[in-house]
Amino acid sequence: MNSKINFKNFILIIIFSIIFSNSVTSGIRTVLIKFLEIPIDSITWTQWGDTFFLHILASLAGTATSAFVVGTFLKNKARLAAIIATVPVFAFWLVVLVSNFFSGQLFGNIKVMLILPSILVILSPAVSYFSAGWGHNFFDDFQRPKSILGIRWYHWLWILSFYLTEVVAVLLYAFLLPWSFDNGVSSSNNLIIDLIVTPGNIIFWIMFLIPAGLFISVSHVYHLLSAEVITTRINWKNGIMIFCHVFLFFILFLFLLVLPIMEQ
Repeated sequence: MNSKINFKNFILIIIFSIIFSNSVTSGIRTVLIKFLEIPIDSITWTQWGDTFFLHILASLAGTATSAFVVGTFLKNKARLAAIIATVPVFAFWLVVLVSNFFSGQLFGNIKVMLILPSILVILSPAVSYFSAGWGHNFFDDFQRPKSILGIRWYHWLWILSFYLTEVVAVLLYAFLLPWSFDNGVSSSNNLIIDLIVTPGNIIFWIMFLIPAGLFISVSHVYHLLSAEVITTRINWKNGIMIFCHVFLFFILFLFLLVLPIMEQ
């Protein structure tokens, strides 16, 4: 972008940031529901079972990553745009805070009803401000025209709809999975110790190699999407490979997380 603010891009990146943040938070929430075995009937807009700090971290992770993207996109007023993008979250939790404060249920669960929304109301704009500043340090690395993070804008229509949440959830699930085994599977309380002591244990090596493979898959998709396609033949070839990667994450997301959660 040039030195002047393009109002259309300014508004669009704010909308993009809101959707991006929600997708990241949704992916983290899905993993928390699975690992903590939170009953579906205890999931609401404001409460994820008995989670508290994890709920805060998930919300702030979505805010931070989306603000970082804003910083890489806007040359000027990136922090302002990132903070504006937190207005829906800020307003939502402010309404929750005020309504809970004047409700008779406030002292039933003070952490959820009062402290949680208070923390998010205070921290969301601050996290957004500093994350956008960090992202702006990489502004020169993502200057491909009509793109975000080096990916053409039209690709983000399906990435945000069918891929981003799945990537966040599956990658996080894969990284956390080794730590979910008890002593019936592991000979110690730490799988890293098991890897060091018994390097021939194939199960543990597989558990740590799977996340690496998934990360390589995502990296390959990014490489294909950010590459300058020269011919139609290469474009079709890249499209087929991207579809295979996306379909892989969709299947993993469905069978590892969605279906097991529905059965909880």
